[in-house]
Amino acid sequence: MGSSRTWVSIYVGLLAVVAGFLFFRFAATAGVFKSIAMEVAAPCEVLEAPPGPEDIVIDRERGIAYVSATDRRAQADGEAALVNSGLHTIDLNRPVAQWTLEPVTPPDIESFRPHGLGLFVAEDGARSLFAVNHPAGGPDEVVIFDIDTRGRPSHRESVSDPLLHNLNDVQPVSANAFYATNDHGDAIGHTMQDFLLLDQANIVYYDGTAARVAAEDLTYANGVNISPDGRMLYVAETIDATLKLFFRDPETGDLNPADYVMLGTGLDNIDVLENGDLLIGAHPRLLDFVSHAGDPAVHSPSEVLHVQLKAGGGGKARTVYLNKGEQLSGIAVAAGYRDLMLLGPVFQPRILVCERPEIAAP
Repeated sequence: MGSSRTWVSIYVGLLAVVAGFLFFRFAATAGVFKSIAMEVAAPCEVLEAPPGPEDIVIDRERGIAYVSATDRRAQADGEAALVNSGLHTIDLNRPVAQWTLEPVTPPDIESFRPHGLGLFVAEDGARSLFAVNHPAGGPDEVVIFDIDTRGRPSHRESVSDPLLHNLNDVQPVSANAFYATNDHGDAIGHTMQDFLLLDQANIVYYDGTAARVAAEDLTYANGVNISPDGRMLYVAETIDATLKLFFRDPETGDLNPADYVMLGTGLDNIDVLENGDLLIGAHPRLLDFVSHAGDPAVHSPSEVLHVQLKAGGGGKARTVYLNKGEQLSGIAVAAGYRDLMLLGPVFQPRILVCERPEIAAP
């Protein structure tokens, strides 16, 4: 009897050690031990928006911003969430004081709750907008829109596939082909995957006809984008606080690991500037973000990183905006336009239009 009790005590002790280690590892990655001693301010103006303008992509040639907004706190009531959900545009050619969000969701799309966005501009100038959609009661899908000369979208098709199951973001590479991130797998619950830091997420490539997994073993794959020449793909791993780089074959769509950059903050969407630099919205304290998701009164710090990558490896990353959450909580995206950046949150009904500091090449 005494021997059995001894072994039980050993097992319990080992379980406690393992649980403690797992909690410490998750807490450290989620920024629990990170303090924000000093904010990095930028002159900003508030632009009223529907709740949750989570992703913003900009047609810089035409001066049009496309905004994906979903009222995520109302998603328990599918109809209520749809009232404030959809695509919007901002005419950036006007003075900033005149910027407004114009709803442009085509009326023929039912149950449209958009998430990540991507814009493709063909050599002949034709434009296509891609949006992740989480329809109420249905499987995730990528909705493809044709953009007319006025910048307004019309629904072309919706792509669904068993491989597109926990979609977060989408990046088109032609008028029909795209990469999309699944931020979780389906083996066990999402919360357990996050706590254990399991590499269950992946990147799916759809070539216009069929879908296949292009990269896997990722931890909460979030924002995805490509370099201006189309030969490098970037993906944000939120919980690992890491930017992954992949060599991309433009002919086949195949991806091969190239490099990674540990940035020490919960990365979200990625915007690629005209010179190839990256702007990344980030959550410095992920558990604060979880609390903010459940309670609007809880602030969640917001951060914007400006990342410059060198062709041969290396580069620099700088924080160009950091706020404890009073000005903007739960940022998801920072989209650059000229000397400005548009910051969009996951839940709040606003967009911040901030000055973007000029940063010299590394």
